[in-house]
Amino acid sequence: MIYEIARKLSQQSYQHWVSYELFSFGWFLLVIVNVIFYFIWLKLLDKSRISHLLLIGSLSAVGFLIGDLFLLGFLGVAEYKVSITPAEPSLFIMSVTIAPIIVMLVQQYRPSWKGYLLWISIGMAFLAFILMPIYSLVGILQLHNWNYFYHFLYLLIVTLMVRVVFLWIIGIEQRHPSSGN
Repeated sequence: MIYEIARKLSQQSYQHWVSYELFSFGWFLLVIVNVIFYFIWLKLLDKSRISHLLLIGSLSAVGFLIGDLFLLGFLGVAEYKVSITPAEPSLFIMSVTIAPIIVMLVQQYRPSWKGYLLWISIGMAFLAFILMPIYSLVGILQLHNWNYFYHFLYLLIVTLMVRVVFLWIIGIEQRHPSSGN
């Protein structure tokens, strides 16, 4: 019975996406913003450090996805009204695509803690205080008992926790060099 309800809800969600979200102004804005961020990332990416940068990017995407599932899905503090794809949760929400790109670029250009903290704060402030309000204004995002400052703190906390885990993993790798196999 629950399976049938979930299947019907999924079909209705897909129909809503096709009828109201796909090719809307918000949809085009999401596509353009994501393409711009991926283009910048590909242009600036230090290819010689790609495995380390993808590691911290992946860790941040997973951290944000877990946080978003809890905050948006369970607590319902915000909801995306427009999505690039009909998949739930959307794979192209700000915290799973754009935020990890910022994390990777900050790690690449400012690897010291002082530089990282300064620039990650600026990057997350851009997301929370500029991009999120734009998304809210055009109807892509709606906040419920949540505000941009709370979201800034959430983004900042996740990025700091991710960096601690990243440095821990890199430390393990450096203490156990490859045997050349």
